[in-house]
Amino acid sequence: KAGTLAEDLIVRDKVHLLISPDEPVTIHGPVSIAAERHGIPHIIGGGPFEPWNGMRMEVTPPWEYSWLSGFRIVMPYPEGDFRAGKAGWTIRDSWFEFLDMFADQTNKVAGVLASADPDGIGWYGLFPPALEEYGLTVVGADEELGLFPMGTTDFSPIIQKWMDADVEILWGNCPGPDWGTLWKQCATMDFKPKIVTIGRAPLFYVDASSWGGDLPWGVGVEVWWDPSFPPDACPGIGGTTAQSLAARWADATGQPLNPAIGHGYAPMQILFDAIERAGALDGAALNKAIGETDMPTINYR
Repeated sequence: KAGTLAEDLIVRDKVHLLISPDEPVTIHGPVSIAAERHGIPHIIGGGPFEPWNGMRMEVTPPWEYSWLSGFRIVMPYPEGDFRAGKAGWTIRDSWFEFLDMFADQTNKVAGVLASADPDGIGWYGLFPPALEEYGLTVVGADEELGLFPMGTTDFSPIIQKWMDADVEILWGNCPGPDWGTLWKQCATMDFKPKIVTIGRAPLFYVDASSWGGDLPWGVGVEVWWDPSFPPDACPGIGGTTAQSLAARWADATGQPLNPAIGHGYAPMQILFDAIERAGALDGAALNKAIGETDMPTINYR
């Protein structure tokens, strides 16, 4: 449906650009294909680089009109990039910081889980080797234990194998509802790992609050974006700061912080800057300007 909607926007509404907020990776593909077909720039706000780039490189030539303003899971940045060789720019960096702080308080036996969607599959293929490289024993990675279809309702066989192997570290990546089902069953079976770090699932208040009781407590996740980002390094539009943007969200919704705000706001800054530099709404000119972007945004450089 996403591809059909993108085609409709391009052909019927004559849009000059497409902006996708952070959303499941599976949606990026059809929209990117439509953008490529019509030469319309497409900016994606947030999400992991590796699954998106995998789809991009599957075609010949690779997509040239789609741009990801997101993050990398473990893949290092190339030489010449300002992030190359620096810590803190990948999910691996963030999560390994947890291990540096607390792994010595465990037996260093880890279980991994992921939903079998492009995001989860990409994650599952990258993190078990990284954990083993760190020095952990990863249970069942060779048989893809923990890689489950979305909507799974019975996780007890997986949990039991983790318990049998004395797993004390649990890492994963899946949507909030799937994690909620799994985590409730962990509680029922009295499986209590000492370190729990899950991508996606705990990011949003509406998901975490649905798990019930104190189940959200102690579940770690990397911080995508935060109001504490400094104004000088992370300027917004017209004096907007990370703190003021978060306050506007809270006032408008009555909800706690949504960490996807920064990923949704920054692509608009990139877009406005590219239009100004291109001096036109021509697709090729705009695409060239987007590709040359190097600027501070409310989500850093």
